[in-house]
Amino acid sequence: MRERSHANLRLVRRRAMRHGSGVLSQKTRYAIRAMQHLADHYGQRIVPLSEIAEAQKIPPKFLTVILSELTRFGIVESQRGKDGGYRLSIPPIDITYGDLIRVMRGSLALVPCASRFAHEKCKNCLEEHDCRTRALMLQVRDATAELLDGVRLSDPIQPVGDEDIGAAAPQAKA
Repeated sequence: MRERSHANLRLVRRRAMRHGSGVLSQKTRYAIRAMQHLADHYGQRIVPLSEIAEAQKIPPKFLTVILSELTRFGIVESQRGKDGGYRLSIPPIDITYGDLIRVMRGSLALVPCASRFAHEKCKNCLEEHDCRTRALMLQVRDATAELLDGVRLSDPIQPVGDEDIGAAAPQAKA
């Protein structure tokens, strides 16, 4: 029976790999990449939208929507005209990845009842004080916040190759 359970978990992991995690929307991932690009050029110049789109492989129309949203939040400044483009309005050292994800998603929590700033009761669920899933998701939210609020847009992050992805993950016990 235990062997069958492990086989089922392996199947779930393979399915997750095929379908992606879905935790961060494509819009949020694009926003992070655009902000990283702007951080790389902070204090140097206005960065044209076309440069960001090409370098980060983001559709220009979608990038326009994302940068407009970030401009409304005051994180990005835009300049119109022939030499127009975008730049960070806040130093990258003052922007955490947690901040950025909260701006784009509204919360770091995976479920609404575990959100610190956008809390909502879950529909069709147990009372919050009886829900073990919520207790777990609160721990996940806190660990996620601790990590993402500790990494700033100015911090160097090295890309990780496919062969390194599993290296950081804990290995299952036999």
